[in-house]
Amino acid sequence: MSLEEVVGARYGPYRLRISPEKVAEYVDATGDESDRWLRHAPPSYAGALLFVAAPHFLEDARVRPYTGVLVHVDQTFTWHAPLALGAEILVTGTVDKVRERAGRYFVSFAAEVTEASGDPLLNAGATFLMGEAAELETPDEPEPAVWRRELNEIPSPKPWPGVGPLPGLTKSASRIDLVKYAAASGDYNPVHFDHEAARGAGLPGIVVHGLLMTAWGLQAVAAVSGRPDPVAHAKLRFRNPLRPAAQAMVSGDVRDIAEDAADAQVSFTVSADDQQLVAGNCVVRLTG
Repeated sequence: MSLEEVVGARYGPYRLRISPEKVAEYVDATGDESDRWLRHAPPSYAGALLFVAAPHFLEDARVRPYTGVLVHVDQTFTWHAPLALGAEILVTGTVDKVRERAGRYFVSFAAEVTEASGDPLLNAGATFLMGEAAELETPDEPEPAVWRRELNEIPSPKPWPGVGPLPGLTKSASRIDLVKYAAASGDYNPVHFDHEAARGAGLPGIVVHGLLMTAWGLQAVAAVSGRPDPVAHAKLRFRNPLRPAAQAMVSGDVRDIAEDAADAQVSFTVSADDQQLVAGNCVVRLTG
C-alpha cells in the first residue's frame, strides 16, 4: 500500500481534562515561568494537545512502516481562547494531505481542540516528513552525558518593547530533559532519546524536539503580554536540529503593532552557532 491511502483518516475525538498536574509537569519540562501558569496552560501546551491525537496516527498499522524516518518539518497553531486548567476538552486528528517525493512522504496532519461543549479552543497543523529508514552518510557523533546542559534561563515578565527587538532567552536541554519533555508532551519520537533511531533517520545522534524549541521561542514572545492567551497565531518552520547539551539563543522582533494596539506581528528565531534552528511568525494579543 501507499501512505496516500490514509488521506482523510480521522483519529478521535479523544476526551480529556487539561490537568493542573500535567500542565505543571509541562511547564517544568520546558523551563517556563511556573508562577505565571497557575490558572491557564502556556500557549506552547498546544504541542502537547497535538500529541493527544498524533500518536494514534503514527501507531496506525497502515502508517508504522513509514515511521523509520519521522521528522517534524513545520507547524501552525491558532488559539481561539485561553487553555484553562480543569477544562474538559475534545481532541480530533485528521490526515489532510500526503505528498510523495523521491520515496519520502510529506504528511499534513491537523488537530482540532474544542471544549466539551463544542466551542473552539485550538487548531493545529503539522507537516511530517516520513519514510523507511535508510543508510545515510551523516557522521556518527557521541552522545553527551545524560545530565549535561548549558544555561537554561526561565522567562520573566518584561515591559512591552514596542517595535524593535524582543528581550532574548538562553536555552539548553540535557538528554534527561528530553525524556522529561517526552513524558510531559506525549511526543515519544525515538530520534529524541534513541541513538540508533536517530542515526536511522539520518541524524548524527539524538536531537531536541522541535516543539520544545518552539516552547522556548513562545516563552520569549509571551513574556511581553500579560494575557492568559498571549498568542493568537503562530507559523513555525523547523530548519535545523539541535543536539542535547548545546546552547541555543532565542531572539525576536516586534515588526508591526495594530493601530488600535490590540495585537502585534512578532517574529522569533531559535539559533545556535549562527545556525537558525526554528523560525516563528506570531500574532501576539496585547489588550482585551
